[in-house]
Order: sequence, then C-alpha cells, then structure tokens
Amino acid sequence: MADQVLVRRWLVDLSRLTAARLSHDEAVDFAQTFAPMLAMRFPNEAFNIVSLEAVAAECKYLPAYGELVPKLREWWRQHRPHPPALPPPPIRERDEPTEEECAHVTRVAEEAIAALRSDAQPVADYRRPVSRHLTREQLELAYRAAHLTSPRVTP
Repeated sequence: MADQVLVRRWLVDLSRLTAARLSHDEAVDFAQTFAPMLAMRFPNEAFNIVSLEAVAAECKYLPAYGELVPKLREWWRQHRPHPPALPPPPIRERDEPTEEECAHVTRVAEEAIAALRSDAQPVADYRRPVSRHLTREQLELAYRAAHLTSPRVTP
C-alpha cells in the first residue's frame, strides 16, 4: 500500500499536466478523492516522474478513475522491479557409494525385476477367501436372541 501523501502529490501533478485550467482547489479535491483507492492498488514505486509522464502523455483530459487505473497498471506491469532470482539449491556433496552399497542396490533391483517378470503370485499375498455368512444354527440363535421367529426355508 502506497503512502497517500505521495499519491496525492502525484495526482495533483497529473491534474496540472492534463487539465491546464483546473484550479488548485479542484486539483486537490481530485487528488484527495483518488488517492486512497490508488494507494491500495499500487506501491510507492509506481508513483514517480516517469509514470507521471507516461500516464499524462496518454490523457487528453483529466482522466476518470476507470481510465487512470488501466493506464497506471499497464505502466507498472512493464516497469516494476523483478523480484530477485532465487539462488540455485546447494549441491549435496556425498562420497562415492561403497561396494557393499552397490551390491545391495544391485540385489534389490534384480529381485524387483524378477518379481515383475514372474507370473506366480507370492505365497505371502495368497490368502484363502474368508467366509462372510452365518451358518443356519448361528442365524437361528440370532433370531431367538432378538425374540423373532426365523423364516422357514424349504430344504
């Protein structure tokens, strides 16, 4: 958010450049009306002599707020300072892998490749399906516990 005093000064100068017959009081009124809203939209760096000249050069008359904001926004988009580039991440220094580490990686990779190529399901993953129903006796007991009569099923 920009400093409103700075924005007011910039707007008074803009009014002098674009409306030659504007009185000082009218210029101050113009600046006081626009300054809070422009200060919310732009930083202090957007209000300088270069931006003033660029915006004033595009205005034949004292601009309305809707005309001023796009002109200043376009100027600021082209001239705002770029944020500093981030430094590259530090290079992680590490020793060369030992023979033991290389052997371990080779063994694990070979096991993974063999498992992918194999069409046999590993024994640990094979499980017998678990029954998901109650027996006739368990159903009878459950119905009796709920004080219900069980449905008759023909054999």
